[in-house]
Amino acid sequence: MSKEDNKKKIIIMGMENAGKSTIVKYLKISNYEIPENPPDMNPTNKVERTVLADKNLIIWDFGGQEVYRNEYLEKPESYFHSVSYFYYVIDVQDYYRLFSSAMYFMAIYNVISKYSLDARIVLLFHKWDPEFDPKKKNLKEKFLEKVQPYLEKRNTAYLMFDTSIFSPNTIKSAFNIDLIKTNIGL
Repeated sequence: MSKEDNKKKIIIMGMENAGKSTIVKYLKISNYEIPENPPDMNPTNKVERTVLADKNLIIWDFGGQEVYRNEYLEKPESYFHSVSYFYYVIDVQDYYRLFSSAMYFMAIYNVISKYSLDARIVLLFHKWDPEFDPKKKNLKEKFLEKVQPYLEKRNTAYLMFDTSIFSPNTIKSAFNIDLIKTNIGL
């Protein structure tokens, strides 16, 4: 039995530039300081794995570029077995990709529900940054209008968090596995 057998597998997915890798970067740093500006990050190529030994987690950070999104859906058996937690990141400031993001979420959910029936679903409405005004374009509400009926039809429980790198506790809360277990169940 390998050391990784006891770890929980988390996958973090979403469209390109949604902030997935920045979230993972934050989770790896114990004494995170609030940045003045978002960090420059290179796009993730395919999948990057990060082990958080202190939390007993393996995070699979999936690149969100279209070429990779298609690959994940074409070869799901390579990616979606034994998923404990499925985090889907929605950029609340990206109006132009909202519909594509909702469609991608539903496609991935279909695959995950086949390969990891017990995976817990967590939606992160990310980039809820200090200058963001949700009254101008409430993309969270629009995303939920698309996916909630789909999830309710399948009787799927899920949690949602509004997150920002400028508010570190929002990310910490979203990755508090005990909280997730309590609110979604084992």
